[in-house]
Amino acid sequence: MSAVILLLFLGAPPDGDAGLPVSVGADDSTFRVQMIGAERETYRFGMSASLQGRVAIPFGAADRGDTFVSGNVIVITNRMSYLELFSPGLGFTIEADLMARPPPPRPEGLPWERSPAMGGYVALEWDWFDGGSATDDSGTRIEPDTLRLPQVYVGFKAQGTVQDNFFGELRFGLGAAHFPSLKAKVAPVGFAPRTLEFFEEAWTFAMELRLHFGWKAGPFAFTFGLGGRLIAPPESGAGISMDPAELWTLDFEAGVQIGF
Repeated sequence: MSAVILLLFLGAPPDGDAGLPVSVGADDSTFRVQMIGAERETYRFGMSASLQGRVAIPFGAADRGDTFVSGNVIVITNRMSYLELFSPGLGFTIEADLMARPPPPRPEGLPWERSPAMGGYVALEWDWFDGGSATDDSGTRIEPDTLRLPQVYVGFKAQGTVQDNFFGELRFGLGAAHFPSLKAKVAPVGFAPRTLEFFEEAWTFAMELRLHFGWKAGPFAFTFGLGGRLIAPPESGAGISMDPAELWTLDFEAGVQIGF
């Protein structure tokens, strides 16, 4: 009490004209503090399944090697391209993913300010490449059968909103491809054509990178995009000595997706 009286006395004007306040209001001694809370995004897990179709263009080369026909050695004198040996193919993908998805964006927020959905996916893919024909500089002609190439991939996937219901997604996967035992007709100059094993049956390493865009319509989405794959080659077949290079593909895709 003495301290309060002393403070009032010291705060009085020197000339003593102003009187002491009769009362001290509560508002005069109250600090108003505005609390600003950071809004935290609450992620939820969701699944989706998709079916995609594609056109795949093969690239790469089968390195020069030796072709054995009827006990004679025929030397392949140039690199034969996979695009010569096989026509552009058709394929499809069945995919399932598990993603951590952010809440819907605020009405006043910009779409690209929203955090992307991220997670993993597994995909089963299948491609058909009809056999073409390739001829080396010495005239040796090779006509492989249709290459049927199943693959499986597991990888990372991210998806973000571009504008309203329009979105984009990026995926990267590692996996394996199964080359069947592939036959080919080999016709060196001066020899009758022979059917030989061109590729041995084998599982090889594979990887893919894909960029898709799409529109959402309720639980469904329609997607399109492109991608690329690198597939390690198998060993050459019995009767053919060669060193195949990696098979590359450029893929153009479209599909449908349903979310859960």
